[in-house]
Amino acid sequence: MTKDILYSFRRCPYAIRARWALLICEIKVEIREIDLKNKPLDFLKKSKTKTVPILIKKNSEVIEESLEIILWALSESKKENIKLIYFPDNKKEAILEIINENDNEFKYHLDRFKYAPRYQNSNEEFHFTNAIKFIKKWNKLLAENKYFFGDKPTIADWSIWPFIRQFKIACESQKRTNYLEPSIRNWLNTFENNRKFKSLMYKYDLWEQYSRKNYFPYN
Repeated sequence: MTKDILYSFRRCPYAIRARWALLICEIKVEIREIDLKNKPLDFLKKSKTKTVPILIKKNSEVIEESLEIILWALSESKKENIKLIYFPDNKKEAILEIINENDNEFKYHLDRFKYAPRYQNSNEEFHFTNAIKFIKKWNKLLAENKYFFGDKPTIADWSIWPFIRQFKIACESQKRTNYLEPSIRNWLNTFENNRKFKSLMYKYDLWEQYSRKNYFPYN
């Protein structure tokens, strides 16, 4: 194996945040874009969770969680002191707390708002209202600082913005208005307007066992 391998799905927010970390940390990997409705056998054999992203390291070790991939990318980056910049020791507890809040609480309501028909007896409006509570809470933080914990992003920002983007897309598809307040909207724009965004969201062909290798970042 010449490169670490990332199994990914372009629009999955967990996969987006893993790819974002790889971009910022300047780590190139072989990327395997998969169809979540028709998962390849090779992926199913390697993944216990059967979800993306997963990273297969050169030594064949498997990293199953996107946050763990982010931390691995920080540890592997050749950029000096990158871990201290994006995951500072004095803010670790707060950073992990807000990521946990996103992954376990906001995501719960986001899914049941965005994909209401998939969930039996799901009250779409109830979940939208509860998702908005997190939007307002995080907006207060961002009204005081450019990023969650100051004037520079941390892995908290990396980990959460793809989910806010997904919430925005869901609201736009339902023609809802005023779903993001100014500070959190501006914060999201810093990522969506970043020059790396095009590379982040590059559309790869679906991976097949004997197809040619693709690499991320694309260029």
